Amino acid sequence: MRRALSLICVLSLGGCAGYASDYWRPKGHLIAPQLARYGMSGSEAACVEQRLTKALGVKYLRQLSDLAERLQAGGNNPTKLGPYDFAYVAGLAKDPEVGAETRKALEGCGLRLTGAPAPPPPAAPAPSVAPPVLAPVTPPATAPSPDRPPLWVNLGVAPTGQGIAVDASSMVTGPVYREAWFRLLNGDRANVGDLGYRLRIDCAAHTITALAGRKYAPNGTLVEQKEYAKPEGPMPLERGTVLEIAFRGVCT
Repeated sequence: MRRALSLICVLSLGGCAGYASDYWRPKGHLIAPQLARYGMSGSEAACVEQRLTKALGVKYLRQLSDLAERLQAGGNNPTKLGPYDFAYVAGLAKDPEVGAETRKALEGCGLRLTGAPAPPPPAAPAPSVAPPVLAPVTPPATAPSPDRPPLWVNLGVAPTGQGIAVDASSMVTGPVYREAWFRLLNGDRANVGDLGYRLRIDCAAHTITALAGRKYAPNGTLVEQKEYAKPEGPMPLERGTVLEIAFRGVCT
């Protein structure tokens, strides 16, 4: 798969012990600014902050803060972020405890954790999405109706100059694999691009498999989805590519 897909190692930011200054400052400073960005204020924010700082240590709070900061409103994302989005971002953290405790805190403070209704599918499908390598193109598939709106987190740019975004709401964590929808970034990185791929990353075997493709309209609307009759892969990781960074981002 020569369409180099690159993930910076943002999903594993929590693997470090945190920044040194985090340990002698109040734990609330790590998370309070992000709560406001996700539509929480006043007594709601105070409640969530209190529960999170009690349940999570500095290392875990740093994971949550770093990930939450990377999801930006607007563009192909909702114009306003809310607790629902905060919970999905927390679920991307390396340590499962971060996502679990975040949901407990939000629900314990009476916050709604359901997303906005998904947009209706378009009237007609766009041209077929080609697989990322040399897999044959099959007849175009009709556009699906997404179960929930995507949350595109721009993950960065690889040394090749290509970047990628991951849909935080689509992340699936298996026993030895991670699976999610990814989209190549446009050159200006202002918005994600028009092609997307569902990738399964095998953390034990160090391989990546492309399972499906999507095409998006310029405004971010999903216009077509196609499951590959024969998955593309598994493909070994290549050093220096975005695939290697993707592996490190979700598996280490």
